[in-house]
Formats: sequence, C-alpha cells, structure tokens
Amino acid sequence: AEEERNARYGRKWTDRMRELMKYRDDNGHCNVPNRHSSLGRWVSTQRAEFKNYRAGKDSRMTPPRIKILNHIGFAWDASNKCAAKKNDEGWMRMFEK
Repeated sequence: AEEERNARYGRKWTDRMRELMKYRDDNGHCNVPNRHSSLGRWVSTQRAEFKNYRAGKDSRMTPPRIKILNHIGFAWDASNKCAAKKNDEGWMRMFEK
C-alpha cells in the first residue's frame, strides 16, 4: 500500500511539474501566485518540503526533484522574483540604460 501511494504521488508530482513548466513558458517565471488555483498551492508546498528537507525533517522532497526544479528556474524563495530567469533580457536592457 505504501509503495502504491508513493508511485501515485510520483505521477502526480510529474503532472504538476509539467503544469509548472507550461506556466513558466507562458509567463517567463515559476513564481505562481498562491491564489492561482492548485498549482500555486503546489509551488508553495514544494518550497515547504524543500525547507523541511534542508532542516533534516520528514519531507517528500528528494535530490532528483531539487535538481529538476533548479533546472527549470524554480525560485525556492518566493520573495526572489528574479530567480526564474537569470539572463532575463528585460532586466539586461534596464541594466544597460
């Protein structure tokens, strides 16, 4: 039963990840507002799970998931609005002015 629950959770996580990637492609970042349906709540949960993982507490966050989220430009700190696109062209244009 535990194995089946973990497999189901893994599929659900992958589905959410795809949803987040589409959001990122559409919006240019991974900072989904909490009020933005269940995806925003899922993003908040990933941040909380990561915090627990780093603190050595019980967590569903894993090193492979961290790597995947980092790879797509996930901002672990919700207040860091620039983390999603390190080479953001708009920011670079402003910087050059």
